[in-house]
Amino acid sequence: MTATDGLPAFGPGRHLLSVQQFDRISLQRLFDMADLVRPIAERRTVCTVLDGAILGSLFFEPSTRTRLSFESAFLRLGGEVTTTTGFTFSSMAKGESIADTSRVVSGYSDVLVVRHPDAGSVAEFAAASVVPVVNAGDGAGEHPSQALLDFYTLESELEARGKPVDGCTIAVVGDLKYGRTVHSLMKLLALAEKVTFKVFSPPSLELSIDVERFVRERGHLIVDCDSVTEALVGADVVYATRVQRERMTEEVLATANVAGNLRDHHHASASTRFADGLIRFVE
Repeated sequence: MTATDGLPAFGPGRHLLSVQQFDRISLQRLFDMADLVRPIAERRTVCTVLDGAILGSLFFEPSTRTRLSFESAFLRLGGEVTTTTGFTFSSMAKGESIADTSRVVSGYSDVLVVRHPDAGSVAEFAAASVVPVVNAGDGAGEHPSQALLDFYTLESELEARGKPVDGCTIAVVGDLKYGRTVHSLMKLLALAEKVTFKVFSPPSLELSIDVERFVRERGHLIVDCDSVTEALVGADVVYATRVQRERMTEEVLATANVAGNLRDHHHASASTRFADGLIRFVE
């Protein structure tokens, strides 16, 4: 299986750059492995399978949860971590290219996890790296690891309520234009069957045509809603993402009237009953 954008299917020794590297079978295989290592994450057992391995953690954009989750996971599996954050303390501040940085740093590590503010930049890292690269977020592009976690969580929570992901209704609200977690999750959920997405965003922050087309072409329904309240009615899941102010120009911020829209709709939905609701606030 080859991804639609030319990326190979995800597997041992390969980069993880996009959710499009998965099909339903490989996704379930990954989730089965996650179930096996869950006791390690819950501190109920110790594992040293990565003893001697080094993770290179390169976050050129602010992060707390994502960076620490990668680093702690690697440490709990017995590995070691080298890390750098921001551009200030990187050779990129001196003009070094992404390719040069990748070639050098990958020589120090067995795997790299990279976050960068520019879409497509992590793929550049991967092209020059001699070890596998994991995309931890590239601008407004994708955030595949977050989408994998969210799909895993949604499936577990829905299953506990006696519902499958197939055929469920998901309210997706917030910044749908710049929110990379939304892009990745909707593409990944497109592997399921007959999902209904009820979407709402402030003006100028609507879902991109490319993501909408990707989801519709795979047999899913997207319903554009006029308010948060409308989006929540009948939803099995609520996926809410913050406004990505750091990716917006002043013009877009002014057009979107972000603060007012979100505040008004938040109060409007305060009394709404979340039937079988699951709320995930993500980066």
